Parts: sequence; structure tokens; C-alpha cells
Amino acid sequence: MKLFTQMDRSKLAGISCVLAVIIFMAVNIFANTTFRGLEVDLTEERLFTLSDGTREILKDINETLTVRLFISKRLVELNPSHATYGDRVRELLERYVDISDGKIKLELYNPEPFTDEEDLAVAFGLQGVPLDSTGDLGYYGLVATNSVDDMERIAYLSPERESFLEYDLSKMVFKLANDKKPLVGLISSLPVAGGPRTQGGQAWAFVEQVREFFDVTTIALTDKRIPDDVDALLIVHPTGLSDHLMYSIDQFVLRGGKALVYVDANSEIEVAMARGRGNVGPSRFDKILNSWGVELVAGKVLGDTETARRVNVNLRGQTAVSDYVTWLSMLPANFKSDDAITADLQRITFASPGILKPIDGKGTTLLPLIQTGTQSMEIDVAKVRTNPDVIGLFREYVPSGETRTLAARVIGKPTTAFPDGPPPLPEGQIALPGDATSESHITTAAKDVSVVVVSDVDMLHEQFWMETRQLFSQTFNVPFANNADFAVNALENMSGGTALMSLRARSQAFRSFTYVDDVRKEAERQFRDKEQELAKQLETIKTELAELLNREQAGGELIIGPQDKAKAEEYRRQMITLRKELRDVQYSLRKDIDDLDALLKFINIAAIPLLLGAVALIWLLVGRARRARRYRLRET
Repeated sequence: MKLFTQMDRSKLAGISCVLAVIIFMAVNIFANTTFRGLEVDLTEERLFTLSDGTREILKDINETLTVRLFISKRLVELNPSHATYGDRVRELLERYVDISDGKIKLELYNPEPFTDEEDLAVAFGLQGVPLDSTGDLGYYGLVATNSVDDMERIAYLSPERESFLEYDLSKMVFKLANDKKPLVGLISSLPVAGGPRTQGGQAWAFVEQVREFFDVTTIALTDKRIPDDVDALLIVHPTGLSDHLMYSIDQFVLRGGKALVYVDANSEIEVAMARGRGNVGPSRFDKILNSWGVELVAGKVLGDTETARRVNVNLRGQTAVSDYVTWLSMLPANFKSDDAITADLQRITFASPGILKPIDGKGTTLLPLIQTGTQSMEIDVAKVRTNPDVIGLFREYVPSGETRTLAARVIGKPTTAFPDGPPPLPEGQIALPGDATSESHITTAAKDVSVVVVSDVDMLHEQFWMETRQLFSQTFNVPFANNADFAVNALENMSGGTALMSLRARSQAFRSFTYVDDVRKEAERQFRDKEQELAKQLETIKTELAELLNREQAGGELIIGPQDKAKAEEYRRQMITLRKELRDVQYSLRKDIDDLDALLKFINIAAIPLLLGAVALIWLLVGRARRARRYRLRET
């Protein structure tokens, strides 16, 4: 009877295993069929969820778009990461097809060497990647066309731009589905639109990004008027503007025109371009800014230890790392969360920005879009204009306890900066049709103006927000901050559009180790002063020792008596002691972070396995105790 029971148990176990496998497969088949379209995005920044902007773009398509995805099978076999990224691209495009209700057609191609698909890839201008030493090429790109054969392409789908994938794809669709763009008038004293003073005469990268969504016309500083068809103005570091152009800007805004204005108390890019010629200075736009109720604080730049960027500096011939308190990296906590321009941005970098303040009695309100915390400080421009002492600025920093504004909206109905009407024409010049006249002069805005002011010009230059990388002889621009996105968001918002705002803000996810940053900054505050004190003592002793050893007779013989020898030996002992103390101080700068790093490594590597092991051991002991107790009960 006992043997029979054991056989029954063995059969039952085998049958149970078979049934478990069958149930497992059935559940998987049912789930794959029933929940195929169900998606759950558990990432903090919701990186895999299509933005509302993308959905709006796709639903507004009024013609059929064809998207051709070229992925060479041999290329992905040689590089598995390309296969993973290719699947992500294909799956995202399939979502585009579904949301567009079939207005987007997706075609997949495998352009192997010497095939029609390869000829098609070449015809579309895709970038070939060498597969082997024979010269065979693989392709990994994307081409989109509309009904009139307009074309947009990504010559090579770089995995490095995976975090920008939705942006790149939706931008292609937007450009093909919208044939008319708003017109932006660009006014700048810097060659942002390209010119001989920039390397290769290329436009700044942010201008190229603006041109992806707007038509841009350049307005010269000497022009007298703004073209009638301009929808919005983009004004960057305005200096040397003619009185008539200043008046035209004033009247354009009062009549309801939109303006995005970048001003600066200290343009580092302008200083670099001037090459020491001295013809640099702040933006000269106060006349109009003040009429809008905005003040750019003269002679001051903004410092902030909470958002300061880490930079390499030369410290007594060695490379050190320190916070540069006037190079700022603003995060979502610094942005106005309920404004469409900044709501979804992740990071904006600034380089010695100015400070914006409101002026009372101008009929306007300054609504901050980007602000510091209470650790801000006003710093004299002279301290950062040439050869700034990065460590000195950090060491001398004294927080003001006040928040400061770097970017703001102007809300309200301002009055004109030209109460006497348009500037008079030069003697002998007659007014032309379209020129300003006293009859057309506006003194006060009839409705709220649409103006955004930013206190930094350098943030627009690509060196402060973008990296350039090379891969397979292909150049890729990878932004690390949303500086250009802010500009396009502002222009689009003021022009009445919002479709691409949330989309651009998804360019990259930034996860800052804020606790580690706080530990590091506190350590630097504690030890930088001590380090400087010890370094000065060391230099003093070196100088005294050198003077002692260099005392000579007229004949050139060195005179060192017993007392001098003893003193020299004492100096050497003090130097050794100070060097050791200096090393200890420098080590202390890293100790707290190293301790935290060791703790995190222990938690990740050892603590969790130990905890699981302890839980398993307790479970085993509890199980044995229960079985022993049941056994004793049966015996009794």
C-alpha cells in the first residue's frame, strides 16, 4: 500500500509538470493575442510613451506619406545593438501607422549588396556602412516622402540618437505634412545666421533648428522697417540697431507682433570673436526693454552654486575640477512648470547670464520662466570677462538668499519707447511707402503683448548645449541641453502652435545625482579655504628657503652657518609637513563621495544578495520548525 502511494505521487508530480507547461503556454498565447496593443511605460520620464504633440501631428495629416525603412540584414548580424535599435524604430513606426489611421504607409527594405533595394537606398542618398574588407556596404536609414515627392531622410540611424528618435521621426512627418511655415525675422549683431566671422561661415546650430519649423528672414541692423509678412521676431544681442529699426520693433510689438529677445550683460562669444580688440559690451536694448517694464541689471552677471557646472581648471600647474558659479545648468525645478514653453524641458545651460528685474509703473508684469534658487549672487562683469578665476569665484561666493530671473514673459499693455513718434528722417531723405509716420504711431498696446526675454546670448551657441560626434565618417549632433528647444518652443507658442513642444522636450532624460552633488559641494566649502591657506604657507616657506640658500659672498661662495643649516632643515621639515597636510585636505575633498560610493557598491553588490539569503534561511528554518511541530503533534 505504501509503494502504491509513492507511485501515485510520482505520477501525480509528472502530470502536474506537464499541465503546468501546457497552462503556461496557453496563458502566453492568450496574452499575446488579447493584450497585443496594451502598453505600460514604467520609466520615470515616460520615455517610451508617444507625446501628445506626436499624436496631434499624426492626426492632422491630410495626405498619404510613405516611410521607407532600410536595414541591411548583414549589418545587424555584425552588430547586435543595431538589431535592437532597428526593432525599436520599426515598432515606433508601426505605432505611427496606427495613430495616423493609415495615412502613413510603412515599407521595409533589406538593401543587400548588388540588389534593387541597394540601388534604391543609394538613389535616396542613404549613408552606406562598410561591412567587410571587400567594400560591400550596408544601410541603416530612413526616407519619407509625401504626395508631391517632397523628401526627408535620416541617412544613418545612429543608436546614439535613440533618445531623440520620436523627435526625429515626428519632425520628418511635420515638415512633409505642413507646406507653409510661419516667418521669423532674425535681428542680431552676432553672425548667428552665418558669416565670415564664424568658422566656415556656418549658421549657429540653433538657427538651423529654428529653420526646421519656421521660415527665417534676416533683418539688417541698418534696416528701417520690419517686413509686413513677419509673424515673429527673434532678436539676439541687439547692439548698433538704427533708431528707425528700434522704432519699428517697438511698434511691431505694440501692434500685437511676437518677439523673443536674447540680451546679455557679458557675451562670452562676442569677447572670443573680438580677439582682444575691446569692441565688446552689453546688449544695447534698454530703451525698449525698459518701456516693456524689464531691466537688465547693468554690469552684473548671475552666479548660483546650486546649478553651477563642473569645469576643469589649472591649479598651480595641475588640472583640478571645480564649480564654475557663472556657468549654470538649470533643471526642471528652476522652470515654470505650468507654462507651455518650459513645462517639459529637462535642462537648459547658461554662460555668465545677466539678471532680469521688473520695473514698476510700466503697465506690465514680468512672469518668470526660469529662476535660480536662493543661493544666487550678483557678480561684477569684470571678474568674468577675461581669464576668470574659477576657484576664486567659488571661494569668495556669498549667497544672497534671493531668487533671480534669467528668462521671463512680459504680460500687459506697455507704452511706446518713442513718445514723440517716429525718429526724423536724415536731412534730404524723403519718406517711402510703408515708412513710419506720425499718423500711424501707436502709443499704448491695445491688448497684452507677446514677448519673452532671456538674459543670456551665449546659451544659443552650440558649444554650450551640443556635442558633435563622428561615426562611420558621418557627423552627428547630439544635444545635451534643451537650449535650442526653448527658442523653438517660445516662437511656436507665441505663433499659436503647440504640437511640437512636448515632443522636443523629450530629447534626453537627465538624472542628476543631487545628493552626491550636495555632498561634494559641502566638502569643497569646508576644505577649499584650508587648501588655500596651506598652499600659501608652502609658497612662503619655499621662498624663504630659496633666499636662504642663495645668499653668496662677492666671490660667489655660498655662506651657510650652523644656524642657517638648522633653519634650512626646519624649513624642509615644515615643507614636508605642509605637503602632507595639503594631500590630506585634497583627499578629504573626495572622502565623503568615496564613502558614499563604497556604500552604494556594497548595497548593489552584497547587501541585496545577503538580504535575500537571510530571508531564504529564515524561511527554511521556519519551515523546518513547522514540520517538526506537526511531527511532534502526530507522535503525541
